[in-house]
Amino acid sequence: MRRRLVLVFMATSTLIVVALVVPLGLVVRRTAEDRAIDAARADASAVVPALVTGGTPAQIEAAVGDTDAGGEGRVTVMTSQGWTIGPEVETSALIDAALSEGLSGIGDVSGGREVVAAVATGPAELSVIRVFVPTSELRSGQWGAWGALTGAGVILVGISVVVADRLARSVVRPAQDLAVAARRLGQGHLDTTVEPDGPDELVELAGAFNELGEQVSSMLDRERELVGDLSHRLRTPLTKLRMRLDQIDDPSLAAALRTDVDDVTGAVNEVIHEARGMAVPGEGCDVADVVTERADFWSVLADDQQRSWRFERGSGRLWVGVARAELAAVVDVLLDNVFAHTSEGTSLLIGFGERHGDASIWVAEGGDGIDPAVIERGESPSGSTGLGLAIVRRVADEAGGTLEISTSHLGGAEVVVSFPLADDPGRSP
Repeated sequence: MRRRLVLVFMATSTLIVVALVVPLGLVVRRTAEDRAIDAARADASAVVPALVTGGTPAQIEAAVGDTDAGGEGRVTVMTSQGWTIGPEVETSALIDAALSEGLSGIGDVSGGREVVAAVATGPAELSVIRVFVPTSELRSGQWGAWGALTGAGVILVGISVVVADRLARSVVRPAQDLAVAARRLGQGHLDTTVEPDGPDELVELAGAFNELGEQVSSMLDRERELVGDLSHRLRTPLTKLRMRLDQIDDPSLAAALRTDVDDVTGAVNEVIHEARGMAVPGEGCDVADVVTERADFWSVLADDQQRSWRFERGSGRLWVGVARAELAAVVDVLLDNVFAHTSEGTSLLIGFGERHGDASIWVAEGGDGIDPAVIERGESPSGSTGLGLAIVRRVADEAGGTLEISTSHLGGAEVVVSFPLADDPGRSP
C-alpha cells in the first residue's frame, strides 16, 4: 500500500511537472530565437548609416566589421552601385524582393535564418543588408535553460516522493500495527492494545479494536468464572456419591455405579481443565485469598465426613503470577485427592504461607500416603482420570515453582506446591 501511494504521488507530480516544464521550455526556445533575430536586426541597422550617406566600399566594410555578425562574416551588403561587401551569397526570394520592391523580411535558409533589410540610398536606388543567423545562434542558451528546467522538475518530483512516502507511512504504519495487534489477539494475548494514530478513520478503528480486546477479555473472564464455579460445585456431590457407593451391598451394582461416577468425574475434570486454559496470560492472584476461599468451600464436606481438619493461615498477601482459576484448580485437586482416596474420618491439614521466599501451599492427610510414581503416570489405581498431581506439577513448572511430596506428621502424605512471589499490584509502593 505504501509503495502504491508513493507511485501515485510520483505519477501525479510528474504529470504536473511535465505540464509546466514543456510550455516553459517552448517559451525559452522562442525567447532565444527572438533574441538572436533582434541582434541581427541591430547589426543591420548599424550598417544603414554608411549606406544612406553614400559611403565608399571601405567605409561600408568598416561599418560591417564593427558589428558582431560582420566580425563573424555573416553580413553581406549589396549596394545600388553593384558593390557586394561581405561573403557572396546565393540570391533568395527575400533578397530579390528587397532589391526590386524594397521589402524587408526574415526567412529560413540552409543552416539557419536570414534577416534581409532593404535600404533606399537614392531615388529609385535600393541596397540590401543581409544578416545570416545560424541555428546555433538561434538555440543559444536553450539547452542550458532546458537542463535547468528539467533539474528543477526532477527536484520537485523527488520532494513530492519524499512527502508522499511520509504521508503513506503515517497511514500504513498504524494499519500494520493494527494487523500485528490483531494477530496477537488471535493468539490469545487479550491484553494487546494499539496506540491510536494516523488518519481519523484509523484512530477510530484503533479505539474500536482496543474496546474489542477488553470486551473479549471480560467475556472470557466471566465465562471462565462461571464454568470453574459450576465445575467446582459438582466436585463435592460427586465425591460424596463415590463415598456412598461403599455402602451398597451388591458388588456388581456398586462397580457399575462407581464406573458411572468416574465417567462423570472425568467429564467434570475436563471442564475444569478447559476453564483453566481460558485464563488470561500474565494475570496473577493472591494465594491467601484463593486458598482461604477453597478451604471454606471444602470444609463443609470435611465436617460432613467427620474429618478432623486444620487450616494454617499465613500472614499478609502472597501475590503470584498464576491465574486465579488455575490456582483454585490446584487447591481443588490437592483436596479432592484427600477426599477421594482416604476414608471418612481421616484427618486433614491445609495451609499456606511464605517459605524460603516463595508462596507455598501444603495439604497433608493421615491416610496411607501417595506413591510419587503416580505423579509421572497421571493415573490412579481406581481407574479414574488420575490424582491430578501431574496437572499441579505443570502449573507449578509454568510459573517457575515446584511440587514436593513427603510424609506428613499426620502419618500420610504431604504435598507442597510453591510459586515464586510476584509484584503485588495492590501493594502501595
